Amino acid sequence: MSTETHASRAYQHLRNKLIAGQFAPGERLLYGPIGKEIGVSATPVREAAGQLANEGLVELVPQLGAVVRRIDRDELIEIYEVRLAIEPYAARLAAQRASEKHLHRLAAEMNRMKQLAEKQSTLETSVAGKQIAKQFDKADYSFHMTIIAATHNRAMIRTAGQSHVLTRVFGIRRHQYDAHSMLETCREHAAILDAIQASSPDSAAAAAAAHIQHGLEISLKALDSPAGRKSAR
Repeated sequence: MSTETHASRAYQHLRNKLIAGQFAPGERLLYGPIGKEIGVSATPVREAAGQLANEGLVELVPQLGAVVRRIDRDELIEIYEVRLAIEPYAARLAAQRASEKHLHRLAAEMNRMKQLAEKQSTLETSVAGKQIAKQFDKADYSFHMTIIAATHNRAMIRTAGQSHVLTRVFGIRRHQYDAHSMLETCREHAAILDAIQASSPDSAAAAAAAHIQHGLEISLKALDSPAGRKSAR
């Protein structure tokens, strides 16, 4: 297997772990141990870290290597503003262009999220455990990416996909899920899905904008909390 292929594997591995919130802001990425996780040397992991730095997910610090970035309130708002500029239009296009395959995938992820939210509502603990939160996050991410993919616009897929990844790494991962927030997310997603299924571009765009705006409010609340301020330092 070529060095380029090893670097690609390391890049996908690191990116997935960042999206899943498995690295905290300010955490150092240890090239050797990470390489052992996927059976490669430290060199392709270092190359992958450089690519992630170009995408704004990590920063390269002299004597330390790659460190997960911390962002401040203003930058978080800027990232969400990019999503607000792009994703409602993506939902509008999805309402016009989504294939049966896309609609099926959206419905499947929507149902998965509902199942997890309903399961959480039956548990004694108010805050979702790591396993439920991870599965909910995965379905949520797939739901959004499927809407973007349904536009069939490659430039939009690249741009919207990147801004969405940034909010997942630096925004929504900073708060905890409970049954109420999970069910609220499901309701917002249902409004988007209903509009796309009904081929209603205006309704899809409005529902997507409301959902992203709510996400910004939640992320800012988490960032402004004592724990959020600590992680941003």
